[in-house]
Amino acid sequence: MYGLDFNDRLTGLAADGSAPELAVPGGAAARLGAADISPVVHGLRQRLADSGAADLWVAVPPQQENSDLGESLRQLRAAGYAVQGFVDRAALVAAWLQQPGSCALLDLSRHSLAISVVVNDGATVALRRTVRLAGGETALHAAWVNLAAATLVQQTRFDPLHDQRQETQLRERLPALATEAQRTGQGHCTIDAGASELPLTLTRDQLIAAASGWLQPLATALQSLSAAMDDCALLLPRSMLDIPGVSDVLVTARFASAFSLADGAAARAASLLPAAAVTGSGGVQYLMRVPVFTTAADADARVPLNLRDSSGAAAATHVIYNGRALPIPVAGLVIGRDPGDAAALRLPAGVAGLSRRHCTLRHDGARTQVVDHSSFGSFVDGMRVRGRALLTAGSVLRLGEPGIELPLVALGVASGNAD
Repeated sequence: MYGLDFNDRLTGLAADGSAPELAVPGGAAARLGAADISPVVHGLRQRLADSGAADLWVAVPPQQENSDLGESLRQLRAAGYAVQGFVDRAALVAAWLQQPGSCALLDLSRHSLAISVVVNDGATVALRRTVRLAGGETALHAAWVNLAAATLVQQTRFDPLHDQRQETQLRERLPALATEAQRTGQGHCTIDAGASELPLTLTRDQLIAAASGWLQPLATALQSLSAAMDDCALLLPRSMLDIPGVSDVLVTARFASAFSLADGAAARAASLLPAAAVTGSGGVQYLMRVPVFTTAADADARVPLNLRDSSGAAAATHVIYNGRALPIPVAGLVIGRDPGDAAALRLPAGVAGLSRRHCTLRHDGARTQVVDHSSFGSFVDGMRVRGRALLTAGSVLRLGEPGIELPLVALGVASGNAD
């Protein structure tokens, strides 16, 4: 059995659980569909030229359009491949890994970033919901290109965006530069300016700042998900760790556990699925519920990530205000200009960006959460909270803009109300 991992960034093929043997970049066209399946089919023909007809399961991301699936099926069948069906990538990978409980899988495509939540009930893993964030790899690279162009103009007065060839060259070289910057702090490349080669150096911090509009929605979505599901594990492609700022976002999300996935994990898992029953209609299955695999995945299929603060900070139990440590009770501590609650922290009316009932802090002994009610925003270590987020000792909660900052500490088990 062959497993095909379909993504408009990269497509991989595996046979009977082996490491992927085919990689077809998805960047040849704007999105996976009628035009994009052609290079994939061509690559399959080359790889399977001596194999004749091949049984094939196709793993797909959650943002895949039905029309694209239909066209993919048509072309694969026309090329002589016996497509067994399509299967949701997140449910498939979690079933192969025998991941217990609930987990969230990040899926980056060219035009979107999806977070799929799946649940293992002991027998099967099922897709429960998907959060889609606008702006995928293309938007991220566009932010980097604008930064690089502005840097070159400032340093050399050369604008690479006025020449299509030079702009294309810049786009092709920036991903490697960004990976180098993430690993070493600085990334380097050269740009052909016609008469000379111009050096370009960008720091990790510069790339993070340029991509803040891309990173912030991811951070807030993960914060809210982690706070709402305390047993949820996080899975993400290993390549995403090379994006400057992603590791920082994952730390602020504070998942109970997190793992990076080896390249081609979905293709390997798909190649281990059994053949599907033949149907008279000519259609194929689209699985969003996958039986847990009886044989565990290889140890190298996932690598645990240490996303805790280096200090090993515990859950916050107290909030500091005016030099006093106020306990965060189980029932909740409401904070705002006019919180109107017995267990409340009333802040000055003149603070800019502060709502009447701005947020609520809750501590249950193992976890502390902030629930945002405001129009102006609550921020944990600079990241805006969308809904709720976890709080640890050493973090700083900022209410509003510019607002007020409230440090968080752990001083033992909180009980009672703020005095």
